[in-house]
Amino acid sequence: MPHAKPKLKGAVPFVVALLGASVFMPQIDEARAQTARPFTGLSGKWSGDGSIALSNGTTERLRCDATYVESGGGDNLDQTLRCGSDSYNFDLHISLVDTAGAILGNWSELSRNVQGGISGHDSKGLIQVMARGPTFTAAVTVATHGTEQSVKIRAQSGDLSQVTITLHRTH
Repeated sequence: MPHAKPKLKGAVPFVVALLGASVFMPQIDEARAQTARPFTGLSGKWSGDGSIALSNGTTERLRCDATYVESGGGDNLDQTLRCGSDSYNFDLHISLVDTAGAILGNWSELSRNVQGGISGHDSKGLIQVMARGPTFTAAVTVATHGTEQSVKIRAQSGDLSQVTITLHRTH
C-alpha cells in the first residue's frame, strides 16, 4: 500500500526555502568580524540538499538551487531559491540588508503569492534570524565555511518541525 504524501498547510513550505538559504555569511577571522560585509563573495549559483522533518514524524529529502546577487558593497543580498521534495515545490525570492550586524529583509513565494519578513543578527560568522509569515514563525541558524553553507531551522508553529540543508557553490 503506497504511503500518503504529507500536505503542508499555508505558508509552512516557504519557511523551508527561506530557511534553506535566505541568509549566509562567509567565515571570517575574529579581528575582521566587526568590519566585514556579510554577503561579500556570495554572488553566483549554489545547490544542495538536506531533509525536512514534519511534526507528524515524516522526513523527506529536500533539493535546492539558489542564485545570489550581492550589492551595496556586500551589505545587500537578493536571492532566488527553488526547492523541492517528493510532496511539493516552491519558488522563492529573498531580499536582505545588513546594517552593522542587524539583518532585515523580506521574502515572497511566487507561485502561492505569500510573503513575510526576516529579522536578526550576524556575529563572528554565525547568522541567527527569525523568519515570519502569515501562519508560522521559525528560528534560523546559518554558517558558511568556504564554499559550503549549513542551515538549521526550527519551526515554532505549523506542520514543519526541523530542516537541515547543506548548499555548495557551483559557480
